[in-house]
Amino acid sequence: MNRYFFDVVLKSHSEYDYRGREFSSVEKAAQLAELIALDLEISPQGEWAGSTVSVRDQRGQQLYSREVRAPELAAA
Repeated sequence: MNRYFFDVVLKSHSEYDYRGREFSSVEKAAQLAELIALDLEISPQGEWAGSTVSVRDQRGQQLYSREVRAPELAAA
């Protein structure tokens, strides 16, 4: 099992994941990143739109990223 970290990166700042989660593969970690992005897309005010959910490994290397779309685009 490897530990992966899920950061939310906005233009003004970043929300870093310092704990991470363990997964058997980067594909499983990417699936969680997709779910996080989908959850952020349905926020009532759309405050997360345009941000990115980034998956990093223990060395800090970015392995996957997914843009958070505006709420009206998320439903399409």
